[in-house]
Amino acid sequence: MEQLNLNVEMRNGTGKSVTRKLRAMGKLPGVVYGLGKSMTVTVDPRPVKKLLLEEGGRNKTLNLKGEGLEGRYALIKDYMIDPVSRELLHVDFLEIDINKKIEVTVLLNFVGKAAGVGEGGVLNIVERNIAIRCLPTAIPKHIDVDVSALQIGDSIHLDQLALPAGIEKVSHTNPTLVGVVPPAKEEEATPALTASAEPEVITAKKPEAEAEAGAEKKEEKKK
Repeated sequence: MEQLNLNVEMRNGTGKSVTRKLRAMGKLPGVVYGLGKSMTVTVDPRPVKKLLLEEGGRNKTLNLKGEGLEGRYALIKDYMIDPVSRELLHVDFLEIDINKKIEVTVLLNFVGKAAGVGEGGVLNIVERNIAIRCLPTAIPKHIDVDVSALQIGDSIHLDQLALPAGIEKVSHTNPTLVGVVPPAKEEEATPALTASAEPEVITAKKPEAEAEAGAEKKEEKKK
């Protein structure tokens, strides 16, 4: 995966008042941690927003640029969004060694039309992403899963997935990723109520309601 240069400024001070002032200035507060002492920083929110909207953007290796940060690399690890304005409030960067393998989650891209779907089956996607281990420079945007050969009742498991060279699966289990299931049967009609069933008459007043109505009438007479 390609690298992206990201300008980062060291930040002094923490707390809500400080971060509010920074956002008012058009800066996004953040933190860099992972390989050494964590550092509070600020960045331009625009490239971060763009990455979060891109497929695989969170797995893109960031070449940090700024005083004291040259030669350091990171990934977007986490972020915070305002629930009302949907604006970015904070971002966490995980510092990485580009020469060592790391674990990341990547999207599965299902391609082709399953043969069983043409016979009335339904494509059932169980997992939409998987965890992998690879070098930061080799993280794929997604991993293709060809479902063309699947008949009704067939499925593809993790161990059957063809991974690109240099990429390893993380899971020690063999979960189902996708399959083709038979079409769902129509639900049987709900049986009619039997003669012995006595549904509640919703127009009848309950004792509590009658007592309340009586109290209201007494109040009216007093007036």
